[in-house]
Amino acid sequence: CDGFMVGSTKTDPSIDAVEIPHEGPEEYNNIWQKVRSMWAYIYDNYYQEGYDWFHIGGDDLYLIVENLRLYLESEEIQTAANGGVYLPDGTETTQTPLFLGRRFAYQGDMNDIFISGGSGYTMNRAALKALVTEGLPNLFPHAHTFSEDTMIAKIFRKKLGVYPYDTQDEAGGERYMPFMPGHHYGYHLPDDPSKDWYAKYSIHIKEGPDHCAAKSVAFHYVKDDAMYRLHALLYHLCPST
Repeated sequence: CDGFMVGSTKTDPSIDAVEIPHEGPEEYNNIWQKVRSMWAYIYDNYYQEGYDWFHIGGDDLYLIVENLRLYLESEEIQTAANGGVYLPDGTETTQTPLFLGRRFAYQGDMNDIFISGGSGYTMNRAALKALVTEGLPNLFPHAHTFSEDTMIAKIFRKKLGVYPYDTQDEAGGERYMPFMPGHHYGYHLPDDPSKDWYAKYSIHIKEGPDHCAAKSVAFHYVKDDAMYRLHALLYHLCPST
């Protein structure tokens, strides 16, 4: 089954929003403390509920749940999450921690890979447990920064020895997209990639329609009106003429 909740400054049962206190001010430059508290809350309240995977994202994220489920249920991911052995019924005691999303190399450095927070990121039970019980208490507990995605990656890499998993499909298309669909569909490398942060940070990037996976999981920077349009297009809700 699927579950959903909203981390908020106010509890509102009508939208499954829960107030989650955090250290420091309520501002963009303190997103790290917000996300840190959210992951701790999720572990404390939902880990025992039997969920296999956990995905986090902002309010301008469009998530295609069916594609995410299909990907997580694939033999590739089930095998990767169980140490190279295909064990669909593996538990967190036998699992390999898996950390999924859109990989970026910071300033093009392949030794400093993180997962972009824009399109969200996904982790299995073993990764969630390791992050909250071993990582969060020991690294950056009082840091205030907007770059929560790089902080999470540093904890996984430096403390837990877990590296972002390559989520490109078999054709090299990206599943987790940091911009709107149209941006990626028409994307072409600039003449000087070193001057374009997206080209510089991306790993084995493709151009045009090949840039996106056929079964993409998520898109970022989707405004409210575009959310409705995407939903109508994807779920055949547009009136026929």
